[in-house]
Amino acid sequence: MAKSKKSPNQSGGVNISGSTVNVQGDVVGRDKVTKHFSGAPTRTKKDSQNQSSNPIKILFLAANPQDSVRLRLDEEIRGIKQVLLQAEFRDKFDIEQEWAVRVSDLQGHLLRHQPDIVHFSGHGSAASEIILEDKTGESQTVPTRALEQLFAVLKDNIRCVVLNACYSKKQAQAIAKHIDCVIGMSKAIGDEAAINFAVVFYQALGFGRNVQTAFDLGCVQIDMQSLNEQDTPKLLATKCDPEELVFA
Repeated sequence: MAKSKKSPNQSGGVNISGSTVNVQGDVVGRDKVTKHFSGAPTRTKKDSQNQSSNPIKILFLAANPQDSVRLRLDEEIRGIKQVLLQAEFRDKFDIEQEWAVRVSDLQGHLLRHQPDIVHFSGHGSAASEIILEDKTGESQTVPTRALEQLFAVLKDNIRCVVLNACYSKKQAQAIAKHIDCVIGMSKAIGDEAAINFAVVFYQALGFGRNVQTAFDLGCVQIDMQSLNEQDTPKLLATKCDPEELVFA
């Protein structure tokens, strides 16, 4: 499971911050399970219009440990940034980037950036755990229970989490107990499919579409590219109706 990406262009209307690295490799999987429950308040289209002065912050977290296959992480963020720059509501989104994320960094990044959307791009283990880095740059997994508790504590501002990593569905299910909408991968997914999904997902959000529609279009894009991985991404929503969650 690997990915590779080119350094993102830092120009344009979308605010991008953080360090950039060039990496190469391949990725992991995704699929769709949607549930409709009442729970934490959601931001509807009307709410978003009323809160137009507050930009939606996307926190892009990337980790590609030196003992893992190189991934196209920079190509993914480049594509996301490009489609948001071209979107109808391009001025409503800010993107923050954090690269070579260590397990010890994770809480600090979430506390400092206070994102609306958390996007993790990197590897996942066969035990359904995302893989970050240790202090030496080697792989270190994040236990599902610990990751769930982290989002349970910091659920006040986070509305959506995307785990763009292999076998991340189990962790997505745990996080979905506390966060409105979570996307995880049911198995390994190829780099091209992962990038296509992510880019179209954020493109749809940038044009004011709801999370369900954005997810569906991301899966359709995988199918349109004849990659045969359109059923790998999974959308889990146990706290709200994803058709009602609109960011811009």
